[in-house]
Amino acid sequence: MHKKIVKVIKGITSQIVLSLFFSSFCIVGAYFLFGKTISNAMILINSTVVEKKDEKKQPVGFDSVKKRLINYPDYGEVWARIKIPKLGVNAIIYHGDSMELLKTGTGHYVASYFPGEGGTVLISAHNTSNHFGKIPSLVAGDNIIIEADYGTYTYEVIDGKVMKASELENINIQSKQEELVIYTCYPVGVVGYKTDRYVVRAKLVGEKYEN
Repeated sequence: MHKKIVKVIKGITSQIVLSLFFSSFCIVGAYFLFGKTISNAMILINSTVVEKKDEKKQPVGFDSVKKRLINYPDYGEVWARIKIPKLGVNAIIYHGDSMELLKTGTGHYVASYFPGEGGTVLISAHNTSNHFGKIPSLVAGDNIIIEADYGTYTYEVIDGKVMKASELENINIQSKQEELVIYTCYPVGVVGYKTDRYVVRAKLVGEKYEN
């Protein structure tokens, strides 16, 4: 029995060595045959990437007549700041609201409108003190300011309430009237996963376009 096991192990080892030799032979052969072509292709790819990085992106602009952005930000790009004077909040706004982005700022839901476009603007953030951790203390009449690359928009709080996370899907992203909706996990003082959200609605009361 021992001899049979040794024989099987030797056979498997031989097959592995043979496979490695064959693979190495193929790689070396491919390098000699196509090395120059591959090298040229890599140079072309790298130059394209460099050109793309060096290419100056047009700043986010706004058409005040059509009420639409001229150039939209890329996903993950910072395009504004949100300020809540009563709470001392002054945070960046990313286009997008992934968990990675929310680690360092607030996130704009990509399927919602931008300030000035006349629809629902939806922004979320973690419930930390420098982000949205204090929004449950907001009351009707408090101001929320969004300073975008193309203008400054002031909103006045209408109300705030607790909602289930699953109910957020029912928030109506509408285009009939501009409204800012911000939300965070609730309760804010509890560590761990939370099924509730605190949601604040605010109406547009002032706008100033940048030249």
